[in-house]
Amino acid sequence: MRRAARAAQGDLKQAEEAGKARAEDALKEARASYGAAKASTKEKVTGSRQKIDESLYDLTERARQTAHEAQEKLNQYKNATEQSLADARRTSEQKFEETKDAVTQRADEAKDAGQTWFGWGQSKTDEAKREGAQKVAESAEDVKKRAEKQV
Repeated sequence: MRRAARAAQGDLKQAEEAGKARAEDALKEARASYGAAKASTKEKVTGSRQKIDESLYDLTERARQTAHEAQEKLNQYKNATEQSLADARRTSEQKFEETKDAVTQRADEAKDAGQTWFGWGQSKTDEAKREGAQKVAESAEDVKKRAEKQV
């Protein structure tokens, strides 16, 4: 019986050592798998962060470019509006001067006609003044329309 008990103890010890060896192998395998999974996950996280950073940079650059283009367009429109307004003003002033000169010339002609034609000259003067006022009004309306188009 003692032999049988010793033999059973020997078998038990061998089974225990085999179980320990298998458990240690399984633990080593699990640790290796865990390490590989951890490294793979870390690489994926790093790659994802890099892609996010690149996308953020691209979006920021696009926004800056769009803002720059919008500012350039605004400046172009502003310059065109200022130029149109200056042209309209210059044209209006020129028409005013032309009309003023024409009225003055007609008035002088009427004065030169003499006293006998005073009534006729007065009506011509009034007519020239009315025409001059009409031209100035038309010019002002033209300037107003151009300004409304630009705005």
